[in-house]
Amino acid sequence: MELERHIASRIERALRPDAPICVGLSGGLDSVVLLDLVARAAPKLGHAVRAVHVHHGLSPNADAWAAFCERMCADRGIALDVVRVRVPGDAPEGLEAAARAARYAVYARREEPIVALAHHLDDQAETVLLQLLRGTGLKGLAAMPELRALEGGRVSVFRPLLEVPRATLHAHATSHGLRWIEDESNASLRHDRNFIRHDVVPRLDARFAGWKDAASRCARHAGSAMELLGELARIDGAPLRAGQGLELAADLSPARRANALRAFLALEGLPMPTEARLAEMARQLYGARGDARVRIAHGGATLVRQRGVAVAVADGVAACADDWRVPWHGEPLVELGPGRGSVRFEAAMGTGLRATGDDDGDWHFAPRRGGERLRLEAARPSRTLKNLFQEAAVPEWERERLPLLFRGERLAWVPGIGVAADFACAPGMAGMVPAWSPEAEKRSSD
Repeated sequence: MELERHIASRIERALRPDAPICVGLSGGLDSVVLLDLVARAAPKLGHAVRAVHVHHGLSPNADAWAAFCERMCADRGIALDVVRVRVPGDAPEGLEAAARAARYAVYARREEPIVALAHHLDDQAETVLLQLLRGTGLKGLAAMPELRALEGGRVSVFRPLLEVPRATLHAHATSHGLRWIEDESNASLRHDRNFIRHDVVPRLDARFAGWKDAASRCARHAGSAMELLGELARIDGAPLRAGQGLELAADLSPARRANALRAFLALEGLPMPTEARLAEMARQLYGARGDARVRIAHGGATLVRQRGVAVAVADGVAACADDWRVPWHGEPLVELGPGRGSVRFEAAMGTGLRATGDDDGDWHFAPRRGGERLRLEAARPSRTLKNLFQEAAVPEWERERLPLLFRGERLAWVPGIGVAADFACAPGMAGMVPAWSPEAEKRSSD
């Protein structure tokens, strides 16, 4: 395999023209070879090359590793950022997982659109083995994709060496006189991956010569199957974006219900339940009567079923319905506090709230307490919010979190319902149109 040509083709496929590329550089053999290859190929394609070294501080040699990476990048004229992170030794997920999370959080904050990592064919095969031993599903069996968006979707990790054996990388390093460092923790059998690498892999190599290619092929097939299951989940009612509901189609088989529910939970960032727990959740959500209210606590949220749709309500949202009060003095953006979101006012003519001086007074936001009434048209009587919510099909779980705008004791505006007639802007007059966002909005000066 001609590695530079291989890297160049992968970069062209993954990166838009002229965009810079960042290499995650640990100083070990794999990342040193990756940086060397990217530094050779990317500039010819018009891409600037940068690097980042994450200093975990877990090894007594951590400072020496950072210094090695600085010298290597300086010799090649490559800009390097050394980022120090703190990894808690008592992390419940384990030290390895906590270090990985800290590292990927650094990657997600990069300015470059992709961060190239040096995972190779051997790593992919080991990952498939580990996932099988953990009893994973298709998602785990798919192991590591070549390109994956990190949280937020702005930066992706890029693994262009997944089809390249480690032996090929070692041969490249030797033939080009590259130097690298050895992480002493790689020899410890305390970590599952090292046990697989040092005790299991040699036995498989001796008996099944092509097993790594087969494992990698299996991961690709699993990845393709995951894509198809994702498409099927959307056909079966799973939403495209977080915050939207799961449509509970009654005519689905148990397997398709479970698949749609898995996709919904993943989109909401909720933990995946056990197989038995997932089946019970699906039974309650899909099997309830049409008018039944179902509430299932799961992973820091509550799944609520209403009118054939399931939504995930964060536990903190329930607390935001407690008694609270936020004043409004005419500013264009009001942040209502944790779990309550924000309200933005846009200037308008002939619509929204009146924007005249005679409306000065005790304006404030507060939650619904029950019994509120709103008159939307001057020629018609006021109506209860309960009736207005029912007509507008506002789910019951959402009604309690809506911020209501009052002037004194008089209700002036309700999100999704409208402005009270007494406070509405007349045609030709300056007005302000309020809009509520469930998420807090950062000010432009931040």
